[in-house]
Amino acid sequence: MRVLRNLIDHRRVWRGLRDYPIYSPPFHDSELVLAKREIETNYEYFLENKALRLEYLAKYLRTFSVELRFSAEVLSILDAWVYRYGGHLVPAGGDTISALADYEPAWAGKYLGLNVVNDIAIFAGDYIVSKNLRTRWDVWFGDGTQRDYEKQGFGQPCLFGLSHVSRQGPHSVLWEIYRFCDASRFRILHGNVVVSPSHMPNAMLRVLTHLADPGAPPPVSVSYAYLDDPNFVIDD
Repeated sequence: MRVLRNLIDHRRVWRGLRDYPIYSPPFHDSELVLAKREIETNYEYFLENKALRLEYLAKYLRTFSVELRFSAEVLSILDAWVYRYGGHLVPAGGDTISALADYEPAWAGKYLGLNVVNDIAIFAGDYIVSKNLRTRWDVWFGDGTQRDYEKQGFGQPCLFGLSHVSRQGPHSVLWEIYRFCDASRFRILHGNVVVSPSHMPNAMLRVLTHLADPGAPPPVSVSYAYLDDPNFVIDD
């Protein structure tokens, strides 16, 4: 039954992706580190296209009866959507990490789903900024340390102003959302075995709600020792 549902879900996700516009900033090179001028140009592209990307996402999700708006209710619905369908956006094989970090390979073909991952990240970032006035979008040029260009978020739009534990400093929402989609893909392939907190139900909702709260206390310390138990599963 699970295999059949995954097959149906995959077809539904990709049927709507056929004409999804590709996000492709002016500069992308997996072999060279972009210059500051090139990073700034890419960020301008992000700002100029941000509203349009949200329109693309809204149109796509409407086929799943998801109506985007900045509300806790919609965030919960989007969380459930990513939990079920997000894994079908992640390409099988290939160099997904390079594609996310450098926009190469281009987000076309089997990488087309990354455009939706990117646009969900834009929505998530805008949601946080709309609720947490301490935060803002900006671009991260690195921290001046050796090989900082290899860190997640380098040269890309990030959220600044977060004071939350483990997410202080520039925070890449793109990589945050990708982790939840990748967790969804893991469940598609291996069933509902929990191997990290990001694999748990409502994980994305909890994280985004926490980041959107400027006065949120540090997360409650929880032992995840049980995650080492291969027999721990979440019922469908």
